[in-house]
Amino acid sequence: MKKVTLLKKYCLVGLAGIIAASAIGCTSEDINLDKDEVAEDASLEESLKDEENEKVEDNAAGSTGDSSDSEDGKDESDANTESTEDADGNDDDTDIGANSRTAYKEFEDGIAKVKYVISDGDLFFNAEYNDPVFKEDEFYSMDEIIEACKELDYYNADGNPTITYTEIDCGDDCIPELYVDIQFGAASSLAMIIKEVDGELVLCYDELYGDRYMLEIGSDGTIEGSGSSAANIHSIKKAFIDADGNYIYYYGCTETLGLYNFSLYTSGVNEADFSTDGLDINHIGVDQYYFSEDYRNCDYFYHYFIFDDNYEDISTDADYEDSSEIKQAFSDAGVLPYTQDEIDEMLAERAEEVGYPGK
Repeated sequence: MKKVTLLKKYCLVGLAGIIAASAIGCTSEDINLDKDEVAEDASLEESLKDEENEKVEDNAAGSTGDSSDSEDGKDESDANTESTEDADGNDDDTDIGANSRTAYKEFEDGIAKVKYVISDGDLFFNAEYNDPVFKEDEFYSMDEIIEACKELDYYNADGNPTITYTEIDCGDDCIPELYVDIQFGAASSLAMIIKEVDGELVLCYDELYGDRYMLEIGSDGTIEGSGSSAANIHSIKKAFIDADGNYIYYYGCTETLGLYNFSLYTSGVNEADFSTDGLDINHIGVDQYYFSEDYRNCDYFYHYFIFDDNYEDISTDADYEDSSEIKQAFSDAGVLPYTQDEIDEMLAERAEEVGYPGK
């Protein structure tokens, strides 16, 4: 394209020269148009143009290279900045963890005290069957906690309790909490979870266990309790402490084997008129599920099943059809029973809703 343009230009220049020469009376010899000279001039200008184009291209390439180097430098700078920020974040977590461990050690050594707060996790010291043992927002040492426990009728005041301190991680945030287990005897123990918050130790959770009620605290802050109120009535509950130190209830379930002392509730303390006439009450079990520890106001979700003399579940799909006598008895009482699959789905949704970390 460049050569075509240059040749066209020189042809026009030559033609203009001939016309001008004719106008002033010059002959072709006077004009002396040397074809070789014209071609040489054209070649020279084309060469100059090519050199200029090469310079432009070189400058553009250099500019692109500089820009690329600049971008690389920027990316490297950004990466270094992000790395520094990550390192700073890790340092903060490390500092918090170190501060927490120092505070927990001081509590173990009797130097530091823990603040008592009334919360959802306050299941013993402010329980219904006890007058408030501690004052809100007051601080107490381990010795003061033990003495307060011994004054209650639920503990053996003789001898010193066995105390175990265990570091756990509620919320899986790499910031430790302190699980304290105080065993006063085979039938009476107290579990507590303490968290360091803004330089203060806070009692997040406290619960009595032993005798007919057993308790298990997981390394992730999960809480599982199980017990029995009668030979045929058993209960479980699952809860946890989150990363902020909040006690969160997952669910509870009371299982009754046999219907000879069974009471059906529509919600809270509202008992339903449930008739067992015509039912094999010695081989029917009922699971009562609930998502709150406030038994006065919670809703209940029921699942029934059939068991044999060895207490093995022998239920079939037919037992949950509308024609089932058991399902009809629940329906007549105004209560909708659920299948086990429906209960499992309900529990999965509940776990996702509250962020339960366990299984």
